[in-house]
Amino acid sequence: MAPTAPFTLQWQTDQIIKCLLDIEDEDSPQCRLLDCNLEVDSSSAESREDTFDPVVIADKLRTVADAMAEDVHFRAALTEMRQAAAQEVQTAFEAAFSHGVDAICQTQVAQRAEVVSEMQLIKASVSFGLYVKKSCPELKHKIQSVMSSFLTARVGPWVTQQGGWEKVV
Repeated sequence: MAPTAPFTLQWQTDQIIKCLLDIEDEDSPQCRLLDCNLEVDSSSAESREDTFDPVVIADKLRTVADAMAEDVHFRAALTEMRQAAAQEVQTAFEAAFSHGVDAICQTQVAQRAEVVSEMQLIKASVSFGLYVKKSCPELKHKIQSVMSSFLTARVGPWVTQQGGWEKVV
């Protein structure tokens, strides 16, 4: 089985988002200690993905996100996320995240039409997720789950086509 099979991509995405959100937390050094050479598909040693390192990928995504952090649409989207979190309905929270990312993408695509739409989704979702985490630390675990699901669903097939996260970033 290829190292970027859907279940593997989900696992990789989960690890990347966990690292991305934990890197700043002094009380969460476990991400730096993650054994990134774990064999995900135990049926074959050939399926081991030695180049996958969620910490390196998370660091690269953070750099991209920092460049977008000044977007004014973040505040409006954050308000929507807070309202959705207060409802304590996961689907409302997921919809608010997706809506925020789409709004940010529309602004960014208008500015940089040469960028692949999937990369815009990645950049916007990572930027927005980090912004939500910094602005509302109590939403960290919710945003971690939503970001991972969002990225897997919206860009997962494209990431797989590119050869996995290590090729995309």
